[in-house]
Amino acid sequence: MVFSTLFSFSQWAENTRPEGNLVIIGGGLNSTTSSIYNKFIDLGGGKEKIRIAIIPTAGGTPVQSGQYMLDEFARYGVPKTSIEVFPVAVMDDPSTPGTDESKWSENGFKQELADKMRGFNAVFFTGGDQLRYVKTLKTPDGKDGPLLTAIREIYMKGGVLGGTSAGAAMQTDPMICDGAPIDAVLKGAHYQVDTCSSEPGVSITRGLGFMDAGLVDQHFFKRGRLGRLITALNHLQTTLGIGIDEDTAAVFHGKTKTIEVVGNSGVLIVDTSKASIKMTENGLKAGNVVVHYLEQGDFYDIGTGKFTISPNRKLIEKGKEYYTSPGFTTDIFGKDAIKDAIITGLGDNSSTEAGGISFALGNEKNGIVNGNGVRITLRKNANTLSYNGTINDNDTYSVLNISVEIVPIRINIDIIK
Repeated sequence: MVFSTLFSFSQWAENTRPEGNLVIIGGGLNSTTSSIYNKFIDLGGGKEKIRIAIIPTAGGTPVQSGQYMLDEFARYGVPKTSIEVFPVAVMDDPSTPGTDESKWSENGFKQELADKMRGFNAVFFTGGDQLRYVKTLKTPDGKDGPLLTAIREIYMKGGVLGGTSAGAAMQTDPMICDGAPIDAVLKGAHYQVDTCSSEPGVSITRGLGFMDAGLVDQHFFKRGRLGRLITALNHLQTTLGIGIDEDTAAVFHGKTKTIEVVGNSGVLIVDTSKASIKMTENGLKAGNVVVHYLEQGDFYDIGTGKFTISPNRKLIEKGKEYYTSPGFTTDIFGKDAIKDAIITGLGDNSSTEAGGISFALGNEKNGIVNGNGVRITLRKNANTLSYNGTINDNDTYSVLNISVEIVPIRINIDIIK
């Protein structure tokens, strides 16, 4: 299946590209991460000019989640009179016994709410279930409802759209909607136009498509989603993946087609343009995938493929790396395992390889448990560059041009009784 319209700048004439920006947050947003909040506010014109519409649709407690974000923006200096929570939801909020918010599910198709939206220049989408955004803002046949039309106008005219977790995932079309990393690399990807597939693997469905370049995945390093993103890219036959970690934002500047990294962790740019990838009967097999790890202050120009590294980080000279021992883990999809492999296993390490394995175990038979999985190997190559520097008393890194190989494995574990 080829998604011919996916992530192509050709859908925008150069003189009609969006003037606005997207603040795509990988979830786990800490209330003290001022860099992300302030970036969103600045892109909306500053504290005095920004008018924020909060869409709480994805959450199970929409009133609470909407009010929480309202209070957060107010804490960063935006007047509460300039912020409004829009009544679009599919779940009833138990904190409001006198109101059934599930009755708000059709509000995205009310013209009066769309007209009201045009008085705002910033829209923020909360976390939860990204499918709820699609179901409340698009028609069953995939057309934009009136409220979504108004939101797109804000973006086109120079406003800012932001979202965290589910509010990040839905910003591409198609979007990833579910799937454990190990299931993805063993079972592949499945696309359904109107919902998440119930089959094991990574599930892909229709998104809102504010961002016209790249497939986004969130909670990226904390939940070990590299294999899942590569599997999805292969299925969609597109080549740019953007893995955004928690408490971190990939800020997409629509007019210049650049990504800026803001926040406390990192963003992984995944390039499969020259890779060989296929799903075998034993699992995902991939070679020559190239990844780039970016942190606060780094930029990536999607049009040219060039990187601009924060001036706060300096090149780590070969032979002056801090670490010397190779890094290998038996849980490569574990919390921060991929990030650790890139930074301490390779970027600031004299070793040329790092990585590990992940597997799913079957049932015990005759004292032996079989398991299927993958081995992921990350390697330096002739173009690898690593940078290090201190920002706000934190050690920060950028690592460019790391090669990734994924091969299926089978393991046997003897049970000692």
